[in-house]
Amino acid sequence: MKDLQAVCSPISVRSVRENVSTIIERLVLIAEVDGLHVGFCVSSPGLQDSDPMFFQVVAVAPHAQRRGVGLALLTAAAEREPRRDIALATQNDNVEARSLNEKFAKSIGASIRRVSLSTYRDCDFGIQRGLGYRAWVIQRLAVES
Repeated sequence: MKDLQAVCSPISVRSVRENVSTIIERLVLIAEVDGLHVGFCVSSPGLQDSDPMFFQVVAVAPHAQRRGVGLALLTAAAEREPRRDIALATQNDNVEARSLNEKFAKSIGASIRRVSLSTYRDCDFGIQRGLGYRAWVIQRLAVES
């Protein structure tokens, strides 16, 4: 994961200890193409059953971008919690991430809407305030049991 963090700007490179902690506490999916790790997604369900699934990081190495890796990671993570809505935060100037989120919502037959950043805790999003983040919720249709 550390190697991917180094090439996926503006992702912060974390120590091995921090990455191990993340892997233990959250759902971490790693994408591989032709035997090379090319991307990863970090997410976690909210504490209550009614809480959304929070996507904290989706990152794809530059050489693998625009090949569907990000969308595949989002889809695979969402499939782990099909009954939950999805919440995420993107920096306002990250047009690519916002476009991917809209494409992802459409691909799963859901709608995306902006919500107040204070709707959820910063730690749920994995962000720090003051860096231009906007919060979004992808509302999925209710799944019948």
